[in-house]
Amino acid sequence: MAGEVIQKQMSLLPEYQEKFLKDLLANIYQTDEETGTITGIAAQNPLYGQPIYQTEDGSTTQDATQAMMDPDGNPIQFYETEGGEYTTDASLAMMDQYGAPIFAVEGGVAAPDVIGFTDPQTQAIARLTGGVDPVTGEQYESMMGAYQPFIDDSLSAFESGVSSVEGSMGAYDPQGQIQYDTITNADGTTSQVQRLDAEGNPVRSGGYEDFYDPFVEDVIDTTYADIDRVGAIEGIGARAEAIGAGAYGGSRQGVAESELQRNIMDQKAKIGSQLRSAAYTGAQQQAQSAFENQQKRGQTAGQLFQGLGTGIGALGEAQQSLGFQDVNTLFNTGALEQNQLQAQYDVQRAGQLEEAYEPFARFSYMRDILSGVPSSGTSLAASATPQASFMGGALSRANSIYGGQGGSNPILGGLGSIQNVSGA
Repeated sequence: MAGEVIQKQMSLLPEYQEKFLKDLLANIYQTDEETGTITGIAAQNPLYGQPIYQTEDGSTTQDATQAMMDPDGNPIQFYETEGGEYTTDASLAMMDQYGAPIFAVEGGVAAPDVIGFTDPQTQAIARLTGGVDPVTGEQYESMMGAYQPFIDDSLSAFESGVSSVEGSMGAYDPQGQIQYDTITNADGTTSQVQRLDAEGNPVRSGGYEDFYDPFVEDVIDTTYADIDRVGAIEGIGARAEAIGAGAYGGSRQGVAESELQRNIMDQKAKIGSQLRSAAYTGAQQQAQSAFENQQKRGQTAGQLFQGLGTGIGALGEAQQSLGFQDVNTLFNTGALEQNQLQAQYDVQRAGQLEEAYEPFARFSYMRDILSGVPSSGTSLAASATPQASFMGGALSRANSIYGGQGGSNPILGGLGSIQNVSGA
């Protein structure tokens, strides 16, 4: 049987390297065998700082067991002030962006956070939506729909213009234009109804009668008197001729006087009709001219009202647009401040992270130094050949002898076999 050889080998570091590695590991993580206390830089999360507590004498400590306790049995932790000092008064503490007091800690890394809206941004949102100024408490009116009052005034002016134009579209009526009144119906709508006089007749305005010369009849009466005077003079002359001819009081004189009276009446009728016709024609022309001028003024007023309404609407649009520009400028200014504060916070946190993990980087660097140092360690090797057991050899030989003498089975039944000793 071939001999079996067992070899064992162990590499040993030089003593100075072994001591260096043990010290390095002990500073990273070590458990006290007696107390079970874990020490080393990896014993706690480097992201969390050490709270600073108040002791009985008012000094500071990082050991919670030595801290002064509050009535509930909790250690009293200091707050940090704006000046970097410590206080237990939360009202004097430095506040975070959410208004919570900041506890004093040694080391650690600030939690990731996003800088909230700055005061200018909050004010811009308040101005836009109608909120309250966070600093002054002033209530702002929402800029959404700020144009609406101007649009309402613009619509009112535009409707006035439309009414003026519609009023100027009527046809001329020599008797005068029927006057209308605006009434409000039960459903809130408005309608136009004729204005009636005491007798129930439509009230008119602007007819020819308003322009008829009131002195025409006086002129006619005066003209009639002149005609009568001329007729009387002619009658006297005719009677004088009749007397001279010896025909006074005769039929010829009667015919002559009748003809004179007829001529006088014809002349009166002619002159009266001419004067009245001229007066009526003049009144009608003046009334129509006044009506047309009124229509033109109505159309001009309609154009003015429509232009005014358009201008008022544009003013409302301009006001809202300028307001939006103010809000946008205010918000963008706050965004600049927000971005700057976020950048400062991120830089500070990056510095805290670097400081918190600097010991690990330093120990990693020391480990890399150790791996790069040439080793002069010692290797130990040992070899051994196992010796056969005397009892095992005797049994093996006996088993071989019994099997060789014709036995039905070897004495040991074969290595690893199972015997049925009961014969079942």
